[in-house]
Amino acid sequence: MAETQIERRCPVWVKILLGLSLAINLGIAGLVGGVVLSGGPLGGKGPGMGYAMPYVLALPKEDRRAVFGAVRDNKDLPGRGARRAAFSEMVALLRADTFDRAAVAAVLEQQARGVEQVQKVAQGEWLNRVAVMSAEERLAYADRVEERAKKGGHRKPRKGD
Repeated sequence: MAETQIERRCPVWVKILLGLSLAINLGIAGLVGGVVLSGGPLGGKGPGMGYAMPYVLALPKEDRRAVFGAVRDNKDLPGRGARRAAFSEMVALLRADTFDRAAVAAVLEQQARGVEQVQKVAQGEWLNRVAVMSAEERLAYADRVEERAKKGGHRKPRKGD
């Protein structure tokens, strides 16, 4: 009796779905990898300062460095390793067969606490810097903040700022 081979083909929609899934995973891996590798001015601590960037970028160079340095040099703040661990934990939770809402919420809460800690340190140092400005310096600074906020707070400062 001759053996018959059954040809099994994968449906096209499955191939498309797998391709999209791969593309999304590579995109996310690239974004996370870029953030992790760049470290940014905070030395890898915290995901960024969001709305605070116009305030910080409008500071004179030495004051900007002091604010970023206060965050970077603070050993009590979560560093790059802690961020990687939290992302790894979240990825594992997202890949699990069943969605554990409480565990995902706990990771998000942990990340939010880290952001809050970074923000408090940066705000404290920023406030120290602004508090010692003269009235004229604060007026000029307010103009720079307004300009940065209009342009977008994440732009790199120009030379001479």
